[in-house]
Amino acid sequence: MRKLILIAAFILFSVQNCFAADISVANFNGNESLKYPVVKVGNAAIERKINTAIIAEIDRFTTAIYRNAQVNGYEVAGLWTNYEIGSNEAGNTVILSVLMTESSYFKGAAHPSTYLHALNFNLSSGDLMGMDYLLEVGEGLKEGYLIERLEQKLREKIKREKLFLFEDALPLKNLPENFYWDEKLHVHFIFQQYEIAPYAVGIIDVDIDE
Repeated sequence: MRKLILIAAFILFSVQNCFAADISVANFNGNESLKYPVVKVGNAAIERKINTAIIAEIDRFTTAIYRNAQVNGYEVAGLWTNYEIGSNEAGNTVILSVLMTESSYFKGAAHPSTYLHALNFNLSSGDLMGMDYLLEVGEGLKEGYLIERLEQKLREKIKREKLFLFEDALPLKNLPENFYWDEKLHVHFIFQQYEIAPYAVGIIDVDIDE
C-alpha cells in the first residue's frame, strides 16, 4: 500500500529543483488567538494560491461560528486556531500538508469544540489536493480498499491504545473527509470529535501506512 502511494506520488508530483516551503506564522485580522501559516516557495503566483486558500479556511471557520451563535442565541466566549505541518518535503516531492486546529467555545458550554482540518497542497502548482488526488496516486487504488485498510489500522489503534468507540462506529462505511501526508509521506485519516467516539476520546488520527 505505502509503496504504491509513494511510487505514484513521485511520478505525479515531481518537479525539477523542488525545495521545501518556508513557513512563518501570522495572526488573522490581528487576533493573536487565530494563528495561521504563511507559505513562501519563491513563486508569487503559487504563494498567492496557497495562502489565499489558508486564509479562506480561517475566514470560513470564524464566519460559521458567529453565524451559528447568532442563529441559536449563543455567545461566543472564545475562538482559537493553530497549525502544524504534516509534510513539507524537499527533493522530488512537492506535497505540503497543513493541519489547522480550529477551536471554539460558547458561553455556558461544558467544553470547547475542536476540529482538525487538513489542507494538502501541490507546491509545484499551489493546487489543493483532495480525495480525488489520493485515489489517483495509486493506479487502480479504490475507495473500498482504502476503507478496508483504514478500518484495519483503526482496529489496531483501538486495541493498542484501548480506545472506546460508539457501538455503530465499525465497520466503517465511509472515509473521513480529512486526510494528510506526514513527513514520511504516510497517509493519515482524521476522525473528528464525536465522529466515531465520545468527546473524551478526542480527535483520532490513523496512519494507514505504519
